[in-house]
Amino acid sequence: MTRRAALALLVVVLVSACEVNATVDVQVREDGSGVVRVLVDADAAAVKAAESGGVPLEGAVRLDDLADAGWEVGAWVRVEDGSASIELSKPFESVGQVAEIVEEASGTDGPLRGVRATREVGFLATEYGLVGDVDLANVTTGVPTDPELLANLSAQSVDPAVIDAQLLASVKASFGLKIVARLPGSKAQTVVAEPGAATPISLTASVRDTQRLAFLVSALVLVVLAIVLWVRGGRPRRTRGKPRPRPRPPSGQGPRRGPHLPHVPRPHVPHPHLPHPHLPGRSRPDAPAPPPRRPPMIPPGMT
Repeated sequence: MTRRAALALLVVVLVSACEVNATVDVQVREDGSGVVRVLVDADAAAVKAAESGGVPLEGAVRLDDLADAGWEVGAWVRVEDGSASIELSKPFESVGQVAEIVEEASGTDGPLRGVRATREVGFLATEYGLVGDVDLANVTTGVPTDPELLANLSAQSVDPAVIDAQLLASVKASFGLKIVARLPGSKAQTVVAEPGAATPISLTASVRDTQRLAFLVSALVLVVLAIVLWVRGGRPRRTRGKPRPRPRPPSGQGPRRGPHLPHVPRPHVPHPHLPHPHLPGRSRPDAPAPPPRRPPMIPPGMT
């Protein structure tokens, strides 16, 4: 039995009985690797119907061939109320393998259409995503197109057309499906499929490259600091607390204050006891007479 036939048989045995809920969990790590998990929960009525032929649930649903295809098949876990669950998982090395693994779990005609994972590395962040559709409106069982499953049903004297019709009605009425995406940098995101309708899947997350961001900020700070130092270095610095020395005037000239003015001669005022400049040897007529000269004193005995 192929892995596709084994998964189809799991659905045929359980969903055709009563209520079954399935969860497809896609976990992506930061390097693009991860794991796809399929968790199937069957209620007590479904378990009882599967074991109605006297065969335990582990024998009624044979999934041995899934291990040969790289799937890890867990054991059935039973609950006190009679229900049971099983988990299937398959790892992947890159997000490009997710589409093929999901198709193995859902089948070509299953409810998961075009489900794939994405990973885009940017300059400052890495974007992750899970996109596709969950179609419970146009879902098919895939029974008529599986030759090996048809042979197994015919060997048990079961009409495939009747099984296909019953299974399709049960899937639309009692089958529940949800998608869980566990992407880096985000909490778990869940999409619950609407019965009888198509539900889009568009889940995204982003992880920033903190080391590259810190390097970019440091580089910008250094560039700004270099520009500031270059601008300040081109201007003369003033010494605080000391006056700036004034430039000295050229030799032979006094200090210049204000604009240059033409030379204006000062008027000449003659001294009253000096000869008049215009009359050599004579004093000014209006000048007072000089005091009489006293004769020099001759000490006694010098005559």
